[in-house]
Amino acid sequence: MTWQGGKLRREEDRPVPFARLRTLAGSQDDAAKSVDHLSKALSGLGKPVSLHIRLVSGPGGETVEHWEVQGGSKSGKAKKGKPEDADVVVVMRPGTWAQIVQGQLAPYEALYSGKLRVGGNFELAKTIVKHLTDPSAPYVAPC
Repeated sequence: MTWQGGKLRREEDRPVPFARLRTLAGSQDDAAKSVDHLSKALSGLGKPVSLHIRLVSGPGGETVEHWEVQGGSKSGKAKKGKPEDADVVVVMRPGTWAQIVQGQLAPYEALYSGKLRVGGNFELAKTIVKHLTDPSAPYVAPC
């Protein structure tokens, strides 16, 4: 607020402080290929992790594509289907997923703009994002 009680204008050209992920997929890659790349990238995490990725489409969100991603071991695994249990659940539209894995959209930016939702162990989710962050960009934690 200004000293006169009005709202300050927001600067539109302000850079986003959150780092994007290293590129995990190309522009022509489908969800299956990008999820497989994600599982391989998570193999060096150092601790086992189970992700449930939900890609929601349709005007009312009536179509849901479930992916189970296992990481943190020497060989990551990804398969289509709803997992029984997951450490972290991530929900977004397929377009948002494509932007994130192509390195065009930072996961925290998607989260704070309402394009992505996270459930489960948020600390583990932050560890995953830090592990996958593009090494040329500085990692900035959300809190």
